[in-house]
Amino acid sequence: MKTLLLFLLTSCASLLMAARPTSEIELVKKHVLSERVEVLIPKGFEVMTEQQMDFTYAHASSRPSVVFTNNNLVSLAFNYSDNDADQDMVQVYQDNFAKAYHKQYNKATWFSEGVKEVGNRKVGFMEFMKPEMGHEVYTLVFFTDVQGKLLICTFNCADRQKPEWEPLAKRILNSLKANG
Repeated sequence: MKTLLLFLLTSCASLLMAARPTSEIELVKKHVLSERVEVLIPKGFEVMTEQQMDFTYAHASSRPSVVFTNNNLVSLAFNYSDNDADQDMVQVYQDNFAKAYHKQYNKATWFSEGVKEVGNRKVGFMEFMKPEMGHEVYTLVFFTDVQGKLLICTFNCADRQKPEWEPLAKRILNSLKANG
């Protein structure tokens, strides 16, 4: 009986530690894209190597400029595009991206989309759960102009991780600062 009770207590403790509450995941300020952008990124996330990016984005039409990940379970990608952009164009990009994403991910569950002010800058965003390779993926896409070009950021995690990571993804979005 004591052995069973000890086993159950140990198992419960292990489960509780594995499911770290969001408040325990520390976000740290990072400068990315040659100091163009300042953003909070989960502590312990590393930049994806070229080999990892080649594998992960092998069949994609384009690949991000830089991706931060925690062993590919959760990722935060930054794509600094060649597309011209300014604050007046953020709403236009939002409208066009929303149409394209709704069409591309017609089986997605949509949570929110729009344009909001983040640090006196317009930032477009779309938040949804999409089917991908037999499971669901929580995705938060957000974008703004940085030095005359469009920056697109994409946060992804598995659906089972959404309760833990959704609040952090939104904190990351709300921390975005364009420099210069």
